Amino acid sequence: MQTEFIADRWIETEKPATYHGWPTLINAGNDHLMLVCSGNRQEHICPFGRVYLYTSEDGGNSWSTPVRLSKGPLDDRDAGIIRAQDGSLLVNYFTSLHFLESPDQPPSWKAVEEKTTLAQVKKEHGFFMLRSTDGGRTWSEKYAVPVNNVHGPALLNDGTLLWVGREIGNAFRSDRKGSRNIAARSTDNGLTWQFVSELPVVPGQLATDYHEFHALQAADGTIVAQFRNHTPPEITTGQTESRDGGLTWTLPRKICSGFPSHLLNLPDGRILMVYGYRRKPYGNRFRISSDHGKSWSDEAILSDDGENCDLGYPSTAMLSDGTLVTSWYQNRGGTASLRIKHWRLR
Repeated sequence: MQTEFIADRWIETEKPATYHGWPTLINAGNDHLMLVCSGNRQEHICPFGRVYLYTSEDGGNSWSTPVRLSKGPLDDRDAGIIRAQDGSLLVNYFTSLHFLESPDQPPSWKAVEEKTTLAQVKKEHGFFMLRSTDGGRTWSEKYAVPVNNVHGPALLNDGTLLWVGREIGNAFRSDRKGSRNIAARSTDNGLTWQFVSELPVVPGQLATDYHEFHALQAADGTIVAQFRNHTPPEITTGQTESRDGGLTWTLPRKICSGFPSHLLNLPDGRILMVYGYRRKPYGNRFRISSDHGKSWSDEAILSDDGENCDLGYPSTAMLSDGTLVTSWYQNRGGTASLRIKHWRLR
């Protein structure tokens, strides 16, 4: 695969900078880019994460200062965003109690723990969605949703939304994740969700080892869902497909050793897969499918200059001129920051 790398930049509009992680990027229409992430952080695990929204009106060359979309006593993580058929914007995220498991909590973390009540945990710990019907100028109050993944649901050809990911679990688990991976559908642009199916598990593997799904509907109608598989001896990206709208799924198979992945339909019917590469040289890689996800090309390097393995979660949007814009996070001078790359496939 031949590529043309056009520009490489960082989002530097928050001052002083805080730790940013796990971004999702979309073209919300007319090359208006929107990116959500978990910002306001001290580090990878802490109680201060909040959902940040960045926007760009010039295709990603410059970015707004962040708008904080979430609030609450817990750690808000892994934000996704999608534009529904009616134009409404949906942002998803989950809250975490992982910071309580740290053996050496700094005083600021302990203060959060001490003032957080049992009632707050039951109310605030879960999977949530925010909705905007005016292009992101205003947002609804958060509402609970039954499933979560890192980049959000998929818009299907019939205008419904299909969300593939981990179902909600017990409120007192640190990550609130349940034991099944499911598909849920919304026929009202993200307001409500209905269970569709449970995803299969390879014999000898565990459903709870499958994480961070992302799905899309390919040009031939196949729904391709990829996920991060923690089954030993290594973490890999797995894939399952549905050819009946999400009712049934193929047995998962391994695609590659990078993780987690994001999928994007290209105008010519191919699928672009981008994913983090958390072994040296640290960075991000991509593959192309020309047969609706049945097979994938050899991997190609998107970036390989990461300082450490705390990086990745790339996602890609396409501009009207065919330029691809990929965002991810990686360490920069001691703080995880958001990076943007403009590039083309040739």
